[in-house]
Amino acid sequence: MVSSTNNKSNQSETFAPLYEVLLYKKKDIIAIQEKLGINSNTLKQMEHEPDGKTLADSYKLLLHLVGDLIPIQENLEIDGNPILAVEYNNVANQNNRGSSDLSLSKLFNLLLCLEEEINTIQEELGHQENQFQIFYV
Repeated sequence: MVSSTNNKSNQSETFAPLYEVLLYKKKDIIAIQEKLGINSNTLKQMEHEPDGKTLADSYKLLLHLVGDLIPIQENLEIDGNPILAVEYNNVANQNNRGSSDLSLSKLFNLLLCLEEEINTIQEELGHQENQFQIFYV
């Protein structure tokens, strides 16, 4: 039988890689913000060490990232992913029942939605740069 101490330690180790993936997404968002001249100190102040992070920590970071995508989407006039918007709004309005309904599969699905949003923004920025270069060549 596994003791609860070992089980808790294994759980933290299991989610460190997930947290690390979210930190990479954070870097993508910071680069986009800098490109657009959007200042956000929220992301830069967050802890960068993935060791010992839990599923709830990963969820919290993901929600911060979604919150920082909103002004970018507004700036580029891009509609956001409705799944991320509902999740973010539920937490913002405290309608979410905390992390009691949080699962790895739910967080993974939200991560995929976040990745899709970042890709859409990067494509839009690339499209705008191409238009700018064509116009001024």
